Amino acid sequence: MSKAPTLYSLSLAAMLGGSLSLQAEKPAELDAFSPDVNAESILKVSNAVADWQLANPHRYKDWEWTEAALWTGMMAHSQTTGDSKYFEAMRTVSKNLNYTLGPRPGHADDHCVGQLHLWHYLRDEIPAQLETTRRGMDDYIAQPHDESLEWVNHIHMREWSWCDALYMSPPTLAMLHAATGDEKYLESMDKLYWKTTDYLFDKKDDLFWRDSKYFGKKEKNGESVYWSRGNGWVFAGLCHILQHMPEDHASRPKYVELYKKMAAKLKSIQLEDGSWHASLLDPDSFPSPETSGTAFFAYGFLWGINNGILPESEYKQASFKAWDRLVKNVHADGKLGFIQPVGEDPRQVTIDQTEVYGVGGFLQCAHELHKYLVLSGSKTAELKVTNPSDFVRLNEVISLDWKVAKQKLPEITAENAAVRDAVRGYFVPTQIVDENQDGTPEALLFQVDLTPNEKRSVQLCAVGKVKPSFQPNQLTARFVPERKDDFAWENDRIAFRAYGPALAKEGSRGGIDVWTKSVRTPVVNEWYKKGEEHYHTDNGTGLDGYKVGPGLGCGGLGYLDPAGKLVVSPVYAKYKVLETGPLRLKFQLSYDPVEVGQAKVQETRTFTMLAGQHAFKVESTFKVEGDAKGIKPVAGLSTRGKKTRPSEYSGLYTIYWDPVMAKEHGHIGTFVINNDDALNGYKSQQSHLLKVLAADLSKPVTYHAGAAWEKVDVPGPRTLGRKLAYLHHGLNHPVTVE
Repeated sequence: MSKAPTLYSLSLAAMLGGSLSLQAEKPAELDAFSPDVNAESILKVSNAVADWQLANPHRYKDWEWTEAALWTGMMAHSQTTGDSKYFEAMRTVSKNLNYTLGPRPGHADDHCVGQLHLWHYLRDEIPAQLETTRRGMDDYIAQPHDESLEWVNHIHMREWSWCDALYMSPPTLAMLHAATGDEKYLESMDKLYWKTTDYLFDKKDDLFWRDSKYFGKKEKNGESVYWSRGNGWVFAGLCHILQHMPEDHASRPKYVELYKKMAAKLKSIQLEDGSWHASLLDPDSFPSPETSGTAFFAYGFLWGINNGILPESEYKQASFKAWDRLVKNVHADGKLGFIQPVGEDPRQVTIDQTEVYGVGGFLQCAHELHKYLVLSGSKTAELKVTNPSDFVRLNEVISLDWKVAKQKLPEITAENAAVRDAVRGYFVPTQIVDENQDGTPEALLFQVDLTPNEKRSVQLCAVGKVKPSFQPNQLTARFVPERKDDFAWENDRIAFRAYGPALAKEGSRGGIDVWTKSVRTPVVNEWYKKGEEHYHTDNGTGLDGYKVGPGLGCGGLGYLDPAGKLVVSPVYAKYKVLETGPLRLKFQLSYDPVEVGQAKVQETRTFTMLAGQHAFKVESTFKVEGDAKGIKPVAGLSTRGKKTRPSEYSGLYTIYWDPVMAKEHGHIGTFVINNDDALNGYKSQQSHLLKVLAADLSKPVTYHAGAAWEKVDVPGPRTLGRKLAYLHHGLNHPVTVE
């Protein structure tokens, strides 16, 4: 089986109904793209394949397993390129499906699209992206699952009774655990996965039967019928499971052992041209180099190399040979050929046949090959990050002291620094911090997800010529001269603005405005460009529906004079931008002196906002002329009408569920979180909820404030309160790095 088979001419036989015997000819291949293993060639062919598929209508519904397998490839490709068009294409798919699973609740095929929805949620944390998949999978795992897996009585509608199911449903459960931290998803997955594996995995051949109908079936050469793509589903699915399973999970070694067994077997039967054919043990009866199985196997090999599970010395050449063959299956316009049609068993295939799931496998393979180039050109060191909390922490921004980074990896520089999540496998966004602009960084910021109490490995990298790609910066902090000296800032969750000198003439004060967003992409520049008529109504990306008025708005700072009367700070006078992302923005606003009692108070306010949060941090320092005795700094939330009490309150935060927006647009939950040095309690006065930050102005004060939108982010004040309790805990119990 080491000799590459010939491809047979099918055209004449097809025209005559298959009555003529097939005639041998040289294997068909295309030379439209270079199979060379370099970044330029990989990106050229993978972009062509992805773009062709997006441009050509599919005959399947977006929730079907066929499309869902494509989406897994598009997810990987978006990470390869960092190109927003692929992210947005995937967002559109999920939004058009309203984040739902397929219509058959017990069928594993209909669970696969949940992986796309959860991929969005792990990045965006929009509840709608999670809830329908969670409810669907909760219903599924609540079933008894006590039947035999024999292929009778429509068992596939209730159990994972065929090997394809192991790509479709188990990774969805593993991702649910990553998204929620709930152990029940891994426990249920583990139980059902090994039930299926114990039934369908042949320990003699280290391959999977498709289902019980194939037990004992033989090919023409007398070998067992092991379907290439069916085993490809299992092999690639193992990678997806391990991407979302904690390193210390008790069952992880079992999955790794199964993965290694399959890898060794698959490598031993790979053909000389790098491919696998539709029937793994009888390639001569199915002589075409079938793409979908080959792509999933090559993806699996490369994933194993990149994650240190498979030895590079043994699997690199096999991976490169497979890639060479896969590239030869791509037409000049990007159409990917030699993909076996929908079915459940080995079948003949031609160079003109294509299917979306084969494209999904191809793009995953390209992603891991490109990542291999990044890693092979890098110097690396291992870090361990630990979540001290009993809850999941998604999109956590971690600050690593630059001196520590240099000790761990002397080759690292501000220009070559990168970080890779060693479990998920992706390179994660990073930011170099050089606060004093002296050319020597103070910190390296990076972003990671952590399940409760998880200790996760990350790779600190000094990358070479080939670098990872990321989406464009989602953070903005800028002076807006085109709109009356506003200063606006936003992250991927929400936007705010402070009023400047041009508006002082119109009576504006130093309150903070809120812009609610229904997207996780930048809006500030686009909204300003289109003007107030655009952003004062819901334009499809959000709106400015918050009214600041003469008060503090959302988390503005003011003062209580000795008589207890509120004095609102003026508009800012000067600004200075310090950091602009992609993980943290930082800027200063300076204020002219304001009279408070017998004193003049001048403030400098430093704002910091991280990606992935609805809150910004405020650090204020004061210069005082005159008698400041009895003056207290306060952070406030403007109230409306007769509603003057907090919607949710604890000693840690105050929430006002603001009814200012039109009814159809829901509410804004504005909030203030104090640090632990602030005074407990709140005051309700002068159309404000006020948090007293200190007894006097002798020291700087610190607090967090922000907002979330009912329509997108939180369904009510109680949910927001829970989020703020987690945020306060996280601020005081940071993730540790060692």
